[in-house]
Amino acid sequence: MWRDVVLVAVGGAIGTAARAGLTLAFGDDLGPALVPIVNVVGAFAIGILFGWRAWMPQSSRAQRVQLFVGTGVLGGFTTYSSLAVESADLGLLWWGVATVIVGTAAAWVGVLLGRGGHARV
Repeated sequence: MWRDVVLVAVGGAIGTAARAGLTLAFGDDLGPALVPIVNVVGAFAIGILFGWRAWMPQSSRAQRVQLFVGTGVLGGFTTYSSLAVESADLGLLWWGVATVIVGTAAAWVGVLLGRGGHARV
C-alpha cells in the first residue's frame, strides 16, 4: 500500500521537523536533557494513541491515523539513535536506562488515559 508508505513518510518528516525545531529553540538551555524529554513526551503521546485505538472500531481510517500520527509523526519526533549515542558514554549510561524506564511508564500512563482510564490490556 503506497498510500500507507506516504502517510508514514510525511508524518515522519513532520515529527522530525518538530524535534529539530525544539532542538533549535531549547537545545542550548536544556542540553543533553532535551533528548530524554522528547522521548518521554513522545512515548506518552504514543501510549495515548494506542490506548485510544484499542477502543476505536477497526477501520481503514483509524489504521491510517495510527500510521500517520503514531509511526510517522511520533516515530519521527522520538529519537532512539540520539539517546543511544548519548548513552554510549559510560558516564551517561544511567541517563539512557532512566529514559527507557521513565518512557515506558509514560507510555503506560498514556495508554490508560487513551483508554479512558480502563486498565484492561
